[in-house]
Amino acid sequence: MSFLELQAVSVNFSGFLAVDSVSLGVEKGETRVIIGPNGAGKTTIIDMVTGKTAPTGGKILLDGADITGLDPYEIASKHKVGRKFQGPNLFDSLTVYENIEVALAGHSSVFKSFVYKRDKAIKEEIKSILSQINLYNKRDVISTSLSHGERQWLEMGMVIAQKPELITLDEPTAGMTADETCKTGEMIKTMMKDKTVIVVEHDIDFVEQIAQKVTVLHQGKLLAEGSFAEVKKNPKVVQVYLKDDDDGEVEKNA
Repeated sequence: MSFLELQAVSVNFSGFLAVDSVSLGVEKGETRVIIGPNGAGKTTIIDMVTGKTAPTGGKILLDGADITGLDPYEIASKHKVGRKFQGPNLFDSLTVYENIEVALAGHSSVFKSFVYKRDKAIKEEIKSILSQINLYNKRDVISTSLSHGERQWLEMGMVIAQKPELITLDEPTAGMTADETCKTGEMIKTMMKDKTVIVVEHDIDFVEQIAQKVTVLHQGKLLAEGSFAEVKKNPKVVQVYLKDDDDGEVEKNA
């Protein structure tokens, strides 16, 4: 049995089948990237795994436990699932350091985090996380002063601080420069190397950089699965999602 198993899951939104009987397994420690055209059901898959959306059919198992339809808090706290949304979700009035501290404290209340004991080990852990996301030198900066890419990195650091076993990242490089995107890939490969990670992404170069396995969705159904090299040359994937430009590079269909 895989660490995460989706067994014939479906989501029906008032007659619209956003996900249609999709089955897939993600192994422990694997980085899986889900790609596909807009509306393929990629984010809905993450929504089901994290409890934001309940499946209307099928089952979801995480490390052998049935998490189908559980609420997001229970999935996050009891089953140790972390999520980064498309847009940064930060405490804008706090510094970079304080944002990580709040996440590490594991409290829902900002106030409670400030009575959280700041011992040497905790300070070292915060320093380590900030160094890994390239923000240690900006630790005392209010988070609203960061660039868009830096805000994305800060939220990634906050997810790591919560010590999840499964991490979901929804378009983590959206709005980033090419340099920031490349650095983000390196962060994922180093910070999350011992975690199980599911990434929804459109940037094909980034997918190639981080993916151990790629799942392709189309119109709510599983279209193809395999290594990046296998998926890249799959005729069905090329037809519905990828195309060759004049230089022979593979790009995403608009």
